Amino acid sequence: MNMDMLWLLTLVAALVLYYRLQKVKQRLEMEQQDHARLQHKYESLQRTLKTRGQRLDVLLSSISEVVLRVDHLGRVMGGNTQASELFHFSDSPNLPQSILVFYRDNDWLKAYQQALKALPEHQVLPEMKVDGRVFLPRLAELNKQEALLLCMDVTAYTQLQKKQKSLLENLMHDLKTPLTSLLGYARSIEAFSDDVELRQEAVSVIAREAKHINALMNSMLTLNQIEHQQTKVDESCDVVAVAKQVWQSLEYAMQQKQVLLKGFDSSQSMRVAMSEVDCHRILMNVADNAVRFSPVEGSIHFSIEDTDSVVCIRLQDEGCGISGKHINRVTERFYRVDDVRGRKKEEGHGLGLAIVKEILERDGGSLKLDSSEKVGLSVSIELMKSS
Repeated sequence: MNMDMLWLLTLVAALVLYYRLQKVKQRLEMEQQDHARLQHKYESLQRTLKTRGQRLDVLLSSISEVVLRVDHLGRVMGGNTQASELFHFSDSPNLPQSILVFYRDNDWLKAYQQALKALPEHQVLPEMKVDGRVFLPRLAELNKQEALLLCMDVTAYTQLQKKQKSLLENLMHDLKTPLTSLLGYARSIEAFSDDVELRQEAVSVIAREAKHINALMNSMLTLNQIEHQQTKVDESCDVVAVAKQVWQSLEYAMQQKQVLLKGFDSSQSMRVAMSEVDCHRILMNVADNAVRFSPVEGSIHFSIEDTDSVVCIRLQDEGCGISGKHINRVTERFYRVDDVRGRKKEEGHGLGLAIVKEILERDGGSLKLDSSEKVGLSVSIELMKSS
């Protein structure tokens, strides 16, 4: 083979290789273009999904409850405004993120994972407690890749249940002692009806316990009325006239202890936005307490002042006062401080100041208590003026 033939074969081989390389290059360029188009479509799809998710979150914001969007792995994808505020999305890394970032409770998380696996079937999830609020969560499938976690705020309902349970327990406790006494003395009368002294003692105890139960029932009815009734817009009364009636009804008790009333000017007139019945309840409670806990020959300072926006009532007795650890709790239902201010256990049921506070709060007023062993109990009441 001569040199010309060798050169020709080399040239042909080079041309074939060049042609093949061009074909590979073209194919590579086409694949790169296809990849770029797919990448563009993928990014477009991601933007579309993100936009749709954001739109869904905006739509879910019209729901008052907390709603989270989660994926099939349980990660948080987003949520409505209420969810963002509760779980502080702005302080967290970019979504999606594990729900552990926002809520940590091992038992709840186990139930959550089981509920995800069971979708589209509904599973009951345990309560969630976040920032002092209680939520009842429900998981519902949105599509094959996402689900909605609806968290209903049941804080008020939970508090109401606890309040009702506590109220029932306290009521049963308060009724148990007098009912036991009534039953015991009734049996004593039945067994020893000929014993005049025992019969008189039993009748006296029965009357006292029946009076206590009656007072307790009346207070419970009053509290029930406070919860379910609102003062009418145009309802008002003259607080000075009501105070005058209250002190007149307590005049005999004050004479028995030689207690003096100071500072009260009954010649003026001030109208407040409250029914006369409720106003009388408030003033009678605080005034009766002041008389009962005042020492013999003591004084009670009472005044009513008209300010720009409210009517201020101030009462100061000279009793032994209430210690600091109890002063903030004596307005709670059934809260009693036995052997304080000279009170015996059977004299009260712990609802008087609770009634005062709840009536005032319902009608826009306020109650403030201050106590000192040297100057007794100071009561400050603010009532809304009648328009």
